Amino acid sequence: MHATNEIPNAFRQEGTQAPSRAVTIDGNSLQLAEVIRVAEHKSPVTLTDDPNIIEAINQSVKLLNDKISQGDTVYGVNTGYGGSADVRCQPDETKKVQQALLQLLNCGVLPLDISSQYSEGAHTPSLKQEWVRAAMLIRANTVARGHSCVRMSTINALLALLNRDIIPVIPTRGSISASGDLSPLSYIAGVLEGNPEIYCWAGSGIDRRVVPANEALADADIKPIVFEPKEALGLVNGTAISAAAASTTLNHMSEIITLSQLLTAMNVEAVLGTATSFAPFISQIRPHPGQAQVASTILNALSGSKLATGLLDTHSHDLFQDRYSLRTVPQWLGPFVEDIALADSQLKIELNSTTDNPIMDPATGTVYHGGNFQAMSVTLTMEKSRAAAQAIGRMLFNQFTEMINPATNRGLPPNLCADDPSTSFTMKGVDISMAAYLSELSFLGNPVHNHVVSAEMGNQSLNSLALVSARYADSAVDLLRLMCACTLYGTCQALDLRAMNLIFEEQLQAYLKQRLDAFLTELEVHGSTTLSTKVNPKIWETVKRELSKLTTLDADDRFGKALSGTKTLLLDFLEESGISTDNLLSRTTQWVRDTTTGTTLLYSTVRSEYIKSGNASKFLGRASKLLYTFVREDLNVPMHRGIIDHPTPASWDVVGEGAADDDEQWRRKTVGHWISVIHEAIKSGRIMHVVGKCRAEGGSAEVSLLHQEKNGIA
Repeated sequence: MHATNEIPNAFRQEGTQAPSRAVTIDGNSLQLAEVIRVAEHKSPVTLTDDPNIIEAINQSVKLLNDKISQGDTVYGVNTGYGGSADVRCQPDETKKVQQALLQLLNCGVLPLDISSQYSEGAHTPSLKQEWVRAAMLIRANTVARGHSCVRMSTINALLALLNRDIIPVIPTRGSISASGDLSPLSYIAGVLEGNPEIYCWAGSGIDRRVVPANEALADADIKPIVFEPKEALGLVNGTAISAAAASTTLNHMSEIITLSQLLTAMNVEAVLGTATSFAPFISQIRPHPGQAQVASTILNALSGSKLATGLLDTHSHDLFQDRYSLRTVPQWLGPFVEDIALADSQLKIELNSTTDNPIMDPATGTVYHGGNFQAMSVTLTMEKSRAAAQAIGRMLFNQFTEMINPATNRGLPPNLCADDPSTSFTMKGVDISMAAYLSELSFLGNPVHNHVVSAEMGNQSLNSLALVSARYADSAVDLLRLMCACTLYGTCQALDLRAMNLIFEEQLQAYLKQRLDAFLTELEVHGSTTLSTKVNPKIWETVKRELSKLTTLDADDRFGKALSGTKTLLLDFLEESGISTDNLLSRTTQWVRDTTTGTTLLYSTVRSEYIKSGNASKFLGRASKLLYTFVREDLNVPMHRGIIDHPTPASWDVVGEGAADDDEQWRRKTVGHWISVIHEAIKSGRIMHVVGKCRAEGGSAEVSLLHQEKNGIA
């Protein structure tokens, strides 16, 4: 069963890899993917040459001027604003009223040295340039609908700024998104009028700098605009800033929610979980589309795995079912997938809506006074996104803590250390960081819209706080990226340890058989081959079971304790077989002691060889293999070797097994450094090409996963 409403994502919908492709706006067909292309990749934008669109724009301006000449009262044209709409201006003062609007709205606080304060965060003094680019695009698209009485020349001037990458510096705070994002949008209008006290980013590369608006216009040969009646109001009275921030944030949220499903599949493999949790039948009898989509995605991702148990197959783990953090992911994450899909559809409508007041019907000349500027639709898209972010963070946190905990990770060492756990605690600090990220994320998961206060002489008693909500959603996405980076680093380590252990177990089983055969021969046991065939599986079963329980011990103690149980087992078999030789107990004890020494040496050899050139890919499912390869080969993030990787010069010759002979000093980085490399790949979107490939190659694994074959999940 497959979901019918996959979560939208700009990378998957159209791709953003072709930024030079122009975006044409007509007020009706702007797509989220196009917003992302313009915002993040600076695609050029043109206004449609559709004569019907152009006629509507021109007609709305003409009809407004006719009403003014007839002495009609039109809000914001010949009246005051908001709670001051009870005043009227003279017919020759309509342009002054537009200037007055910008004056009252250019009230945001910015650092006096703006250029030194710029940052890309959601809570820095000025908005991200990406958000402002998107807002300029969305506002141009909105007024091109012909309801806002904004001239063609003004729309084209706005697009000229955008195409020349002249981006207004807009204060981050100060909008309640009630009558739209009034103050933030006024800074865009301020640049258009060439206000020398309004600043913008201009230039490119290392020459990009903050300059006054009048200088930027002059350098770009753009003539400053003197706003005609309602033009300034038409530009500032709308939801473009909130919609812009929401669009980019929702796109990144869609990426993260997809990545989280693939990380879940990796975790299933890391802890030897089962694919049965994602069986199609489970979603068929509870047919929520989000649940079905998540289950299908994870099931496809596990295809080919030699670690996860196949559908309907059983495993030997003490805990018969996987824990909730894995088993119930489709039911946990599915509703949020549906929420994100709904948020996307709401934003698509917002991108192509008229959101100012008053509005003109160019077909009839009727002026309507309403409230399309109220951005609650945008607010709720971001409330949904933050709720989803918190749920994903909670899921990743639980999966991570269970993966590094020897009580729950089914045989992996504590903290995923590759060396002795008494002196190495590889992922313990990451565990603490994950808790910090989740705590902050959980705080951000609280709703914003219920913190409304009345504003502007009581006129704006209801306000959406959409931009505030979008800013916090953006912060939530930042935290999720950190958690995904930690999770991906940890799961790759876990998968390497799992692969290394499988290789070791294969060699250990052969080594134990060889040692047993030699011991029976040494005892001159009649029919030793038959006895070996009988006793060897029992010994191996005992050793393997004990090893999985003793991962908290250092190698010497672990193997000694695991093999100690074979002494009684071996003696019992020998006695049952009627074998009685001198010093049987002492010789068996010595065999166990020597075998322990050999096992420890074998483990050390396997570990050294694996760390140097091992690769877990052959054991992994489709998605895990791609993501693991991306981390290990494309990003060159290595498996963590343990305390030897601590990068202090004083310890280079003394810390860790083999440190003095270490010829791979490049690996000696902090854990945080390697997580930062992965985080940068997630933040830049580079990893999404791998995620897209995982999804593209997925197809349907529902049949191939019905049974696990000898070489793994088919």
